[in-house]
Amino acid sequence: MKMTIGKKLFAGFFAVLFLLGITVGVSYYQINTVDKNYTDLINDKANKLIMIKSLDIQIKKEQSSLRGYLLLGDETSLNNFKKAHESYLNTSKSLSDVITHKKAKKFLSELNQIEEEYYQFSKKVFQLKEQNKTDEYTTLISTEGRKIVENFDKKIEEFTDYQQKLLDKGNNDTTTEVKYIIQLMLILGFIAMLTGIFIAIYMGRIISKPVKIVAQSAKKIASGDLTVEDIKVKNRDEIGDLAASFNQMEKSLREMIKKVEKNAEQVAASAEELTASAEQTSKAVEHVAESTQEVAAGMDKQVQNVEETSQTINEMSVGIQQIASNAQIVSSSAMDASEKASEGGRLLKTAVRQMHTINQTVDGLSNVVGELGERSKEINQIIAVITDIASQTNLLALNAAIEAARAGEHGRGFAVVAEEVRKLAEQSAQSAKQIYQLISTIQEETNLTVQSMDAAKGEVLSGIEVVNTAGNSFAQIERSINNVTVQIQEVSSAVQQMAASSEQIVQSMKMITQISESSSAQTMAVSSATEEQLASMEEITSAANSLTKMAEALQSLIEKFKI
Repeated sequence: MKMTIGKKLFAGFFAVLFLLGITVGVSYYQINTVDKNYTDLINDKANKLIMIKSLDIQIKKEQSSLRGYLLLGDETSLNNFKKAHESYLNTSKSLSDVITHKKAKKFLSELNQIEEEYYQFSKKVFQLKEQNKTDEYTTLISTEGRKIVENFDKKIEEFTDYQQKLLDKGNNDTTTEVKYIIQLMLILGFIAMLTGIFIAIYMGRIISKPVKIVAQSAKKIASGDLTVEDIKVKNRDEIGDLAASFNQMEKSLREMIKKVEKNAEQVAASAEELTASAEQTSKAVEHVAESTQEVAAGMDKQVQNVEETSQTINEMSVGIQQIASNAQIVSSSAMDASEKASEGGRLLKTAVRQMHTINQTVDGLSNVVGELGERSKEINQIIAVITDIASQTNLLALNAAIEAARAGEHGRGFAVVAEEVRKLAEQSAQSAKQIYQLISTIQEETNLTVQSMDAAKGEVLSGIEVVNTAGNSFAQIERSINNVTVQIQEVSSAVQQMAASSEQIVQSMKMITQISESSSAQTMAVSSATEEQLASMEEITSAANSLTKMAEALQSLIEKFKI
């Protein structure tokens, strides 16, 4: 499959865009993962801590209601005790539904067992209160009751510490994951940046270097230097086709110039021979004119001279026909060279159009990379929302801490939870800030990619300028060849005219021979024919001189080319 310039550029920039797309996709996935983990951390671990503290609060309410009943003996305290017990059972059931760790389930089971012991203990105290056995229930509270409460407080503290460790572990895992995301995105961004720079440099070289070579060779040929070596490029695209066509054009032009040079030399030599023959014939004709009055005495000698002259004219006619044939060959070669030059010009125009198409493709890819930058800005907006949520969570945690402080001893557990939530909010804000910095790095790398595309675009524009220069050189070569073709056609016309004149001379010599052989009575007719022959020889001499000048001019033009 032939890889055109457009396909190469598309493949290169697609690779960069693909890497950038992977970077953005991985970033989006990892950000969602961090957000989910953070949400799970808040909804799961923090909620569990709150429910554990709620169990502690309910058992404290049971203790408070028991003491209130013992002091006041009212139904309200008894009802509050029952409500606290029911609330404890409901909270315990809800907590049991959400915990999954075996150790946590064990802690909850032990707490429930202790709470049940306290509940049964409280029922005994209530009965003793109803029986007014104050000493017995006082002793029971100070011994068995205190032991149960101490066991519950110890177990609730262990359960809280265990759940807090799970919360800290989740927080550490989230922090580690954020660091991993940062490293991964930096690595992917760096790889994408290096790939973009490498592709930009590579595409610039494979496009501009061979085009510059073609332009330099075209400039040498335009100056007349045909000794340039064949252009050797490895490109299998439009530039490779251009180089191959240029080499073929150079070869054809060199062969054509050699033929023109050879034919010009032949034309010059034939013109000199023609001039010499014409001068010789003129002298012979003059001699015939002077001897017309002595025809009777020197008829035999004149007949011999006429035969020699006729033979010379025949040879001259053959030479002129050869010159005409060579002129036609030269004209055909010049026209072939002109067609090759025109074809080279058309190929250069095609290359210019392709370079413009490449320029438009680079513009489109630059717009796509700019769109990726806009998507990065949208991610920044999402991170800003996350940061705002973390700030609001921090404020809510502070408010909860204030309310817990107001609640005194019963709000101590909420204060601890509020402090942990505040820490999580601060860590979330810090993670969002790190992600924001990472997105900023991606935007900077995207800008570098845009700059690399702009550099590639500059190389493409330089290639267009170089190809235009090569096109102008081809046009100059075509004009020179057309000038040579016109001059060769003029030479061909002159040679054809000389050929016609030589035929007339041959016919005249035949007439002279007949007149010389007839009789002396036709001396006046011979004299008239001799005068016509002199006029024809003058025309031949003039045509031969013109042919010589044209041949010299043609050689002068050919000398401009180095073969």
